[in-house]
Amino acid sequence: MDQKIDYVISNFLNQKDIKENLDVVIVLNDDCMTVDVSQLCTLQKADRPEHHLKEIKQITGSFCADTLRQLKNHSDVKHIHHDYSVRINLNTATAAIGANIANNSYGLRGRGITVSVIDTGVYRHYDLTSPSNRIIGFRDFVNGQTVPYDDNGHGTHVAGAIAGNGAASSKQYSGVAPEANIVGVKVLDSQGNGSLSNVVAGINWSMANRSTYGIRVINLSLGATPSTSYVNDPLAQACEKAWKSGIVVVAAAGNSGPQGTIDTPGFDPIILTIGAANDRNTIPIQDDIPGNYTSSKPTIDGFIKPDIAVPGTNITSLMSPNSTLANQLPQNRVGAHYLTLTGTSMATGVASGIVALLLQASPPYTPDLVKVRLIEASRYFAPDFAGYSILTTLFNMNRHYNTL
Repeated sequence: MDQKIDYVISNFLNQKDIKENLDVVIVLNDDCMTVDVSQLCTLQKADRPEHHLKEIKQITGSFCADTLRQLKNHSDVKHIHHDYSVRINLNTATAAIGANIANNSYGLRGRGITVSVIDTGVYRHYDLTSPSNRIIGFRDFVNGQTVPYDDNGHGTHVAGAIAGNGAASSKQYSGVAPEANIVGVKVLDSQGNGSLSNVVAGINWSMANRSTYGIRVINLSLGATPSTSYVNDPLAQACEKAWKSGIVVVAAAGNSGPQGTIDTPGFDPIILTIGAANDRNTIPIQDDIPGNYTSSKPTIDGFIKPDIAVPGTNITSLMSPNSTLANQLPQNRVGAHYLTLTGTSMATGVASGIVALLLQASPPYTPDLVKVRLIEASRYFAPDFAGYSILTTLFNMNRHYNTL
């Protein structure tokens, strides 16, 4: 097979008398001078370019066979991948990881750190808007709305695990970094499904607006089963671009179970990949076990993932009223404002909150150093996981290194 295209595109181009288009993501070489597809080839009337993504050097859209043949032969085109489907990774946590100690003893609450939650959107929940509004930005790649909303509820739950302050529960249900800011980037629909093209557009937007909003972290509680190496996967490559630009990318491992394939983008060896643990609703870690739903090593490229595991089982966080999850799971509601969910999605939100605290403590930290510190601070507790992040150990270690 041509190394520049995947099997879906190869099969498409081998058909006779092709009349329809194919949705694709075009990955360009880093030294390519343009992201305007019209400057790379002659477009046909049927072609429908969508996103020209300058920050990550990618183009998305729907193109005919003739155009795809031109593009795959262009020297500036690194790889062309079909636009696959992406979905949410859903299947007493803050105390169990030591967040209360970090918040109260060290005064670390995520202030000044913004996390871009690329997900189903974010509802203007009381825990994110009182006493001041910490949803400081919103972009909707699904319906084009300008006011924050979440018709599925998943993104709101994740945002709460990161930065909810417990205002509606007398601080009983608070996130890890209760003073961090949130930017909501909606790329998944009301059913929790979406496209590769919208997710990479969300990553590109977060990179382009990182200075405007102070974005230091991208949370990706979503994924898809990989069909190619991370080297050729547009989502993984977009995440690497964000990482190298200085944004910590935190991604879910997936919910395929032990020895299951790690999802993209979590299968990328560079970014921070999160597995889920079950803290059994207790603070001591001695009784914690791996979440039996969590995808684990190896990746399809043979890498050991996830990098760390944090609580992801029975996480009570923010509910978006009248959302799909709130309506489908009435038994999971906790009062009028909260919902209990399980999955590596929830663990990823918890981990992004940990990253926000670490970045507040040590603002100069690069993504690589954040990852190293978290892995160093992890306690090995199961053969299918690299470790378990313990915040008290993390901050004691930072004091040792004189980085606080």
